[in-house]
Amino acid sequence: MKTGEWLTVAILEKIRQDRNTGKALVATNGKPAVSAEDASAVLALLERLQGMGIEPPDRMKKQATTLVRKCMTSAKRGNV
Repeated sequence: MKTGEWLTVAILEKIRQDRNTGKALVATNGKPAVSAEDASAVLALLERLQGMGIEPPDRMKKQATTLVRKCMTSAKRGNV
């Protein structure tokens, strides 16, 4: 496994673990809301990777975008 692949897996596993512990998650319409803190942490992580000269995989960028959109939707509904 290449370093970039390992890093991607490690990041995704950390995100999954945080979600599984129930950190800042609220049930809304059967779907978990996403906190602004979670979205901010993911974006900061992507910035750090890019700052180190590591281009995050497109899949990770897409997941971050989805996370931010969920956060915005939750905020609009008043769940965050």
